[in-house]
Amino acid sequence: MAEATTATAFGIDLGTTMSVVAQVNGAGLPVVLPNAEGLPTTPSVVLFDAGHAVVGAVARESLATEPDSVVQLVKRHIGSGWRFDYAGVSYRPEHVSALILRKVVADAQLLAGPVTRAVITVPAYFSDPMRAATMRAGELAGLEVVGLLSEPTAAAIAYGYDKRPSGTTGVVVDLGGGTFDVTVMEYDGAELTVRATGGDAYLGGANFDKVLFDYLAGRFEAAHGLDINDPHALSIDEVTQVAQDWLLRAARAKHDLTVRERTSVALQAAGLTLRVAVSRADFVARSAILLDEMAEKMTEVVAAAGARMADISLVLPVGGATRMPAVRERIRQIFGVEPDTSVRPDEAVALGAALFAARRQLERGGALVMEPAAREYLAELKVTDVAAHSLGVAVYGPQQPPSPTGERSHPTMTALLPRNTALPVSAERTFYTILPGETRIVVPVLEGESADPALCRRVGAVVIDDLPPGRPASQPVSVTMSLDRNAILQVAAVDVGTGARAASTIARDYLTGGGGAADRMVATMPVD
Repeated sequence: MAEATTATAFGIDLGTTMSVVAQVNGAGLPVVLPNAEGLPTTPSVVLFDAGHAVVGAVARESLATEPDSVVQLVKRHIGSGWRFDYAGVSYRPEHVSALILRKVVADAQLLAGPVTRAVITVPAYFSDPMRAATMRAGELAGLEVVGLLSEPTAAAIAYGYDKRPSGTTGVVVDLGGGTFDVTVMEYDGAELTVRATGGDAYLGGANFDKVLFDYLAGRFEAAHGLDINDPHALSIDEVTQVAQDWLLRAARAKHDLTVRERTSVALQAAGLTLRVAVSRADFVARSAILLDEMAEKMTEVVAAAGARMADISLVLPVGGATRMPAVRERIRQIFGVEPDTSVRPDEAVALGAALFAARRQLERGGALVMEPAAREYLAELKVTDVAAHSLGVAVYGPQQPPSPTGERSHPTMTALLPRNTALPVSAERTFYTILPGETRIVVPVLEGESADPALCRRVGAVVIDDLPPGRPASQPVSVTMSLDRNAILQVAAVDVGTGARAASTIARDYLTGGGGAADRMVATMPVD
């Protein structure tokens, strides 16, 4: 049945530090929808204030004065057990993310009208729990999430729609405020195929801010003998307020050094003041370890794609932090290619997400008002993404019945869905029980690249209960794993002998327990 709609869904770049909303217009062009303040980007910062959630620039500026009521960089916690407690309510990352989504969607609707469907982007390296929590955040915000899309893939779609390359191997280098992604992809007309992807959840522009912050703190201590990180030198409240203020100043200095060779930062703490001069050359030198980590990841992902540096003819820098001259210079050194900045780095992801959202609606028979040529291209657009991580189970010994004595070797992680496998994908393997008389089978589901289960993430487990007593050892159990187009995992396990089955999307306890009050608050708390 066709969708009864003429408005295109939103494409939302839910960023670590900034969020952006875009939509495809009637001419078939993706455009960014400014927020209520008239700006294209909204800080992904939330201030909890007497029953209201204030999202955006005001919340960010409140970091220095009300740090205990402000949440920032929440994306780094998504899919984890992290909590933020305020006024007796415990908020999980998806709750805070939902408040950010509600703000940017409400602002976009001022121009676009009532649109509740959206594609939300995520870093390419995001794990299954992270993607599931992002999907949940969209639902809590009242959105119908028609798809999740990897951020580098979204940027590649935006570039491809504008330039229409063919027979081109490209790399997206996405350095946002808090995350880093690298993706190798192939363009062939309206087909975009991701070959390999990788990233770092804790490498982004905020890390470069911290480099400058540490330098400023060191200079202040050298001048005045006061270490602002020492809780014995300042009260806890003073330490927090000064640190947040200086981090904001460090971020502004980083932006200054993008266009200037030198800048200065005025510092104040405990009645003491100091003005510190910072040069771009010194900043680059102090950031060397971060730039080296980026270079290592870029080289690693190209190798994982089976490509050579000589094969790369296009490099797309994405994310505001790629504006730093040192980052662009490192890209030139690695690939020998001038970065292509024809699509604005901080808008490319949202623009590509908007195009992908329109594509998903056309798949579902959406009656979108659009120029025929644009509709034709989107109808032909084919995007093949890949699994960012290997997924498998922990098993003992080789994949065959154990010895009659029941001796066990050390468990190993056996991957059913290897990293960089094209999506959607499904795979089945048969394993064997170890002990006689087992009435319950637990299949632990792991995510990671190590053969040692202890070095992988346990995503969850699928359990087969109520098996008949007296079963012998070495009974076959069939396990099927699948990833859909959103890279959301489903697992099915069948005890072959009895036909007993457990099939479900992986249970994620942090999404279903202990947060009912916050769920209600997200549904009712006003967003300013």
